[in-house]
Amino acid sequence: MKNKIISAILCGAMIVGATVSATSCSGKNDKKGGNGEISVMLLEKGLGKDFLNDVADDFYDNTGILVNIDSDPSLDEKVKQDMDADDAQDDIYMVGATYDWVKWAANGTIEDLTDLCDEEYSDGSTINTKIASSIRNLGKIGDHRFIVQFSYCPTGIVYNQDMLDDLYKKNIVDSNVFPTTWTGFVKLLKDVSSSNYKYDGNKVYGMAWGNGEFDLSDTFKTLWAQSNYDKYVEYFEQTEIDESLFVSDERIKALEALYDAIDPVNGQSSTSVPQLLAAEHKEGYRAFLRGESLVCFAGTWFRSEMDANIDEDTFNFRFAPIPAMDGNEIVTNINYPTEYFFIPSNSANKYKAKQFLKFMFEESNLRKIHSAIQTPLAFEYDMTGLDKSQWSKDVTASLSYKNVVSGSTSLYYLVGALRPEIITGYDKMYKGTVTRDKLKTILDSDYETKRSGWSDKVPLVERYEQIFRQKGYIR
Repeated sequence: MKNKIISAILCGAMIVGATVSATSCSGKNDKKGGNGEISVMLLEKGLGKDFLNDVADDFYDNTGILVNIDSDPSLDEKVKQDMDADDAQDDIYMVGATYDWVKWAANGTIEDLTDLCDEEYSDGSTINTKIASSIRNLGKIGDHRFIVQFSYCPTGIVYNQDMLDDLYKKNIVDSNVFPTTWTGFVKLLKDVSSSNYKYDGNKVYGMAWGNGEFDLSDTFKTLWAQSNYDKYVEYFEQTEIDESLFVSDERIKALEALYDAIDPVNGQSSTSVPQLLAAEHKEGYRAFLRGESLVCFAGTWFRSEMDANIDEDTFNFRFAPIPAMDGNEIVTNINYPTEYFFIPSNSANKYKAKQFLKFMFEESNLRKIHSAIQTPLAFEYDMTGLDKSQWSKDVTASLSYKNVVSGSTSLYYLVGALRPEIITGYDKMYKGTVTRDKLKTILDSDYETKRSGWSDKVPLVERYEQIFRQKGYIR
């Protein structure tokens, strides 16, 4: 079955010189900023760059303020340099420079958005109360907010429904319904990989996995959170390094589950597309889109990040949450922190920029943007009746499970001391250089790495805390 995917592009090509103008969407290229102009710079990857055009047009119609939207694929690197030098050129940014805002808050180069986010809408709500409850305190130092997270990205598994239907028809797999248990998922990967099944001429494996950017980390965190959510949360809130939280039964079980899925034989995974171990994650996605695997591990950014590789003839790809290990319930891991909006403190148009942010996060505009990018936003708003593709319906459905967040508001986490990446473990499992009964050694190594770096992080946290107390952000 072919599935025409709803495009996130609202109005086609809009390049005017070097600037993508929000006015072009309505065709009113002669608009003048009678009440002033602001510039918005977006990160040109992941979510695309066109989702704000209609909102910017409406804002102009309401205020007479012209919103000029541009994008840059290397924005994260550029904005770090500019913000460190207090030399930002635009009024609003959306970036993925995930943790740098803490340094900017300490340096005074980022605008405090607290007053804006406490301003009431006509229904009595505020930006602060509209932000999704599970991440409401992220982006704040004490009671002061500096950034507003944008997308609400569940992580999970993308799978080829057309292929799954065909595999079931050929009696290679047990069902054409994606499994909800980890045991069923592992069996599915092995059944597909051990068969001689081909799709569009390609030998098919269970999964495509580009380890270059540690794609399995979100899956690891999801499986870990399934086992003991309270202990999972406790890990992120440590103020002293605690070995029992790094080397825990829950984390060992999560690694064992991944080991079973990777299933190393003779020095490589028997369930993964070969030659992808050192590849970055997009190579894994492209292998999946070529039909070389039934699934790939990804978040909901897959749809927009792979936009150039998707057309109306692309197979029917679907999204599913990570299946549950035996005795556990499915939970949905939300990839946080992620892209966020902020205003630099040197903006010459702060008031107008704040007006636009407030307008952008109105209920009607949240719904409009959701329809454009086909994935949820980091706010609580009515999602019923939206124009959703099957992909978007799958993503929204995944939020019906308990949501777990992979980020934290702890300064120890934000400066890097508690981020739960397993740096060396996945490639060892892939290559079979560690056996299943020795997976604890991966966590032991992870603990030693974090412990050895802890002494470097504590002074930084203490310095930030001192600065933020002096500024009155924390008491």
